[in-house]
Amino acid sequence: MKKSIAALLVSAFLALLLILVLVFNVTSPRVLVIHSYDEDFGWTQALERSYRREIKNYPRTVLTRWHYMRLGGAPSEQHMETAAASALRAVETFEPDVLVVFDDIAAKLVTPAWLNRPGMRIVFAGINADASAYGFDTATNATGILERIPVAALQEALTQLGRGRPLTMACLGDARAQALLEVPQLVAHDWSPHKLLPCEQVDNYPDWQKRVAELGQQADVLFITGYQGLHREAGGHRSVPPAEVMAWTETNSKALPLATKNGFVPDGGGLAIASSAQEQGQAAARLTAALLQGRAPSELPILQGHAFVVALHAERLAQRGYRLPAVYEAAARAAGTLN
Repeated sequence: MKKSIAALLVSAFLALLLILVLVFNVTSPRVLVIHSYDEDFGWTQALERSYRREIKNYPRTVLTRWHYMRLGGAPSEQHMETAAASALRAVETFEPDVLVVFDDIAAKLVTPAWLNRPGMRIVFAGINADASAYGFDTATNATGILERIPVAALQEALTQLGRGRPLTMACLGDARAQALLEVPQLVAHDWSPHKLLPCEQVDNYPDWQKRVAELGQQADVLFITGYQGLHREAGGHRSVPPAEVMAWTETNSKALPLATKNGFVPDGGGLAIASSAQEQGQAAARLTAALLQGRAPSELPILQGHAFVVALHAERLAQRGYRLPAVYEAAARAAGTLN
């Protein structure tokens, strides 16, 4: 008899627990976060840390799911189609109240199917293109923050590096769409008294090596818009590891390599002034919370990123005869990006 009562109580407890879990899943707001890149990518990790930290301030428990498209490097068309189909299935299966997309690839491949969809609200961040490129400017259910190259900070760094001497800056990147998105921002800026040469893109490593050597004869600084999608050879499909590209470039470029990539210095570069992943992730979380609290996307204007992070390898700069004011080193040390 006692065993029967105990079994009944255990069954009742388990049934109650199941009911509570079901109620939690049904009543808790649901958020699906889609990253364009791999979960081990430094930029992705920084975005996610700041998003998680900020969303904790939301007063209710949020049922959050994370999806990674893993489209770094130079993915094939088939790989991109497969990743897009998987991400779209994740949205359909999870049925989130808010869909959060980080970076341009996810914005391009995932959000078109959900723009202006009743019951779906979208937050975007880390977007280098204009909002109009993905229909965000006219969508009734989307808001977010645009990522922008810190051109004013880059210009000031050029002035400090030149010590009053105007510098010539060449511009080179791989052929990925992500690298091409930086070009309009660079071209639109007035770099005077410095000079920006026309931006170039190459698809493969041999062409990269050739252009690095040639541009090093024409410029003081080599601004790199992208280097993670270079194919090993023309017409090939294998990509060259980013660290290999930067190690060769740093060794062989007469012009000082410079970028706005968070992983540029760890990959072998000397100086990067990059947009802030913390700002992008934090803003995305705050917009998510505002939507969950009942705010309409139309009440939340699209933001533009302003914060930036300095990454610095002082020894690599010194080897080239460059030195920046101490405030740059202090900024990099505070951000944990001093090498």
